[in-house]
Amino acid sequence: MDAPILIPIAMMAGFIILGVILSMGKCSFLIAGYNTMSKEQKQKYDELALCRFMGKIMYCLAFGMLLWLTSILLQNSVVMSAALCFLVGSVAFAVIYATTGSRFRK
Repeated sequence: MDAPILIPIAMMAGFIILGVILSMGKCSFLIAGYNTMSKEQKQKYDELALCRFMGKIMYCLAFGMLLWLTSILLQNSVVMSAALCFLVGSVAFAVIYATTGSRFRK
């Protein structure tokens, strides 16, 4: 296989694995910002809901990698642009959704 094809496959597999682990509510220490909080601050947050949300975001990123892989295989720049927009949009949504309001507070 060609190296440009292996990169999105590896990234997609990584995102799916992380999505499964986070969806089960495990490995919250992988969530940036949450892992640096003190125990008192962590008790204010619903760890399971936060992990499940981040798991869903990992699935979205895996889908973006699938679009990226599709654009490489089809050699289509329109699909690549759609993949890039989807990836950036997913990350922007996750940051805005997680930081605004008190969605994950107990």
